[in-house]
Amino acid sequence: MSADATFKHKHLFVFHNFWGKYANRSFLFVASIIYSTFHNADANKDGILSWEDFLMLAEHYTKLQRRGKLEKEVFDRWKSIFEKWWNQLTDCADYNKDTFVEFSEWIRFFEKLGQTTKSHTELPDFLKTYLQLFFLCMDSNKDGLFCVKDYKKYLKSYNMDLSRADDCFKYMLTVIQTFIHFEIIDFFKHKKHQEEDAKNENALTSDRFKELVYDFWVSKDPNSKGKYICGPFDSVYLQDLEKNLKKLT
Repeated sequence: MSADATFKHKHLFVFHNFWGKYANRSFLFVASIIYSTFHNADANKDGILSWEDFLMLAEHYTKLQRRGKLEKEVFDRWKSIFEKWWNQLTDCADYNKDTFVEFSEWIRFFEKLGQTTKSHTELPDFLKTYLQLFFLCMDSNKDGLFCVKDYKKYLKSYNMDLSRADDCFKYMLTVIQTFIHFEIIDFFKHKKHQEEDAKNENALTSDRFKELVYDFWVSKDPNSKGKYICGPFDSVYLQDLEKNLKKLT
């Protein structure tokens, strides 16, 4: 599969598995998911992102936080958060200025980020905030690390392929023992990360986690280390994901 096809495959997997299924979810990750999860943004399952989706998310998280109650003060707080995120997202990704973000615009946005940034620290503020909240959600036992148990809980909550969990997580920890795919400086960077992960008993720190999500978002390398951070995307054929997207739009 080409680099562009792999890039599309990853993002379409996220688009379908998170956005398209949001409305049917009774919970996300674990109880601590009162935090916002950007990947689940298409709340009405129409295959695009709109302000309506973000309002629905504000209501959803209000009810999660208040155990089913839609309290105005809490809702207004969530609405304010999502309004800021929506404005920043549309400023960056709504290229045709129709007040919606379609999948084609979504993928173009991350392609551009790959060209204009070099690490997660250079991302727009709303994505940096999202990465921090995403890590807090994924760190289910709140030990400050993302381990394979956390990864399996995440996969299970989204009905993803658990049979590959150990291999996918190990892949994110392992240095590719070749210089074919990256420069020598990158090899030593990855080697340093491997040593850091081993020191943490094969678990990822917050910074390592954010780096892998960033890698997932922007890298077109089919062998990129972050390609499985959001799940085993290649367990689902690209053609099937494209068919599902057409049904939504």
